[in-house]
Amino acid sequence: MRNFLKLIRYKNLLIIIFTQVCVYLFLREDATLGDVLDWRFILLLFSTFLISAGGYMINDYSDIKIDVINKPESLIVGKYISPRWVLFLHIVFNLCGVLIGTFLNYKLGIIDLFTAWLLWRYSLSFKYKLFIGNIVVAFLMALSLIVVYYPFRDILLQWLLFYASFAFLTGFIREIIKDVEDMEGDAANGCRTVPIVFGLFRTKIILAYIIFITINLLVFVMCYFIYQRAIIYPSYLGIFVLIPMIRMLVSLKNADTKKVFTVLSRQMKIVMVLGTISMGLKWVWINFGI
Repeated sequence: MRNFLKLIRYKNLLIIIFTQVCVYLFLREDATLGDVLDWRFILLLFSTFLISAGGYMINDYSDIKIDVINKPESLIVGKYISPRWVLFLHIVFNLCGVLIGTFLNYKLGIIDLFTAWLLWRYSLSFKYKLFIGNIVVAFLMALSLIVVYYPFRDILLQWLLFYASFAFLTGFIREIIKDVEDMEGDAANGCRTVPIVFGLFRTKIILAYIIFITINLLVFVMCYFIYQRAIIYPSYLGIFVLIPMIRMLVSLKNADTKKVFTVLSRQMKIVMVLGTISMGLKWVWINFGI
């Protein structure tokens, strides 16, 4: 069971589910805590869980040769779980996830089917191509928020788009950082990732530009709330999201080892979670004006 949980990246799945719960509770006009028990929402979470888990399975299935070099200590497929079983479970999980999504809303079913296909194509070819793999993963992170809109149309769309944009940009940054971590194995298997094609110095410049864009997005939102005389929400964004991103931007200058980029990757993951938590503070401002 432990190896299966590692295979489906249960920690990442929990973050995805936590994000959707925050969207459902805090980006709706009249949501209450009890709404989490809505059977439609539970099915939506289950559908997301199945398709995301299926994506992680096929990713590890296609990454066996690369992981032998990059992460031999974390290898699961072929070592603890049979590749045939992984492929079978991938198909079953995707099929069930798409059927559940279609039951909730036919548009959601189409999105789920497209997501399952995109994860499959990513694992087989997209992730080996320059920028395409990074953009696909970042897009899917944003999409995991947007799908909540279709069964529940009372989502505040403008804020959903802001958080989806934040998820896309931070996901894009983290994927490029992870490519730097995995350069050795990727290069040995002919991958054309950003650090392999452009080199470490230019990759850091690209990262700096994307981080700078994200910082500007945060500053814009903070200024809007300060203008509205809000206190808690912009203060939280500034302390727990903006400042860590500025520190990451500064840290890039001297980042030149895999160990440093591993730390940056973890920091970005924390920033993504803290950014998600800020949805609750935005809800506080809407309801209490502080």
